[in-house]
Amino acid sequence: MNGDSVKLSKSIEDYLEVMYNLNNIKGFIRVSDIADELNVKPPSVVEAVDKISKLNLVSREKYGEIKLNKEGIALAEIIVYKHKTLKEFLTVLGVDDDIADEEACLMEHFLSDSTIEKLKKFTHIIEEEKNKKSLY
Repeated sequence: MNGDSVKLSKSIEDYLEVMYNLNNIKGFIRVSDIADELNVKPPSVVEAVDKISKLNLVSREKYGEIKLNKEGIALAEIIVYKHKTLKEFLTVLGVDDDIADEEACLMEHFLSDSTIEKLKKFTHIIEEEKNKKSLY
């Protein structure tokens, strides 16, 4: 993963992650769905999508569906990967699932790709050890 070279605001990363997840779950992205997911008003979503559109990460017709473009998808996949990796790490530490999800969302914006990869390796080692112990 390499998201270190592109620096986006926490807010834009949150929007990209939500749009990516909505597209994967529903097959489409609408302003109202993003607003529901992020607990914000639709005009805030429109403003954010306009900013993201200027970064050439999404396209949107007025009052129409929002589409992530190739670069938007690639960046969103990096964000989702970081979130998933951090949540797995926190869960292995014994953090409650809901809290792990919330805190992973906070951490994903600030940790480097290198740190994320080290946490992934550490998590993998711990899970392997747990699996070995459960065999005995």
